[in-house]
Amino acid sequence: MSESVYGRSLLWFARLAAALATVATLWLAFEPPGDGPGLIPWDKAGHFLSFYVLTLLYLLAAPRAPRWAIVALLVVAGGVIEIVQGQVGREADGLDWLADIAGIACAILPVWLEALRRRMRV
Repeated sequence: MSESVYGRSLLWFARLAAALATVATLWLAFEPPGDGPGLIPWDKAGHFLSFYVLTLLYLLAAPRAPRWAIVALLVVAGGVIEIVQGQVGREADGLDWLADIAGIACAILPVWLEALRRRMRV
């Protein structure tokens, strides 16, 4: 398999994974609250993990997009999710949004540090 075909296949897979993760995140965000603890028992950890994974997947799925744009999009999306949750009978919680932002930050920080390290090479 040639390198370009391999790269296109990986890009297609990353975009599919990002789309599926987005759908799963939105479904979990707007499903009626359940009685049990769910897959991840602490709500804030679920928010952190969802946005950590979304950030990594979108970085892979959109390699030519500016990283800051992906970060901004996800930060805004997390805030909008909280606003909408408050309108549809779920609890809107600013701490959930902070957990989203923490997940984004933990995913992007190593990427930015590596880019900075490459620019600092003499």
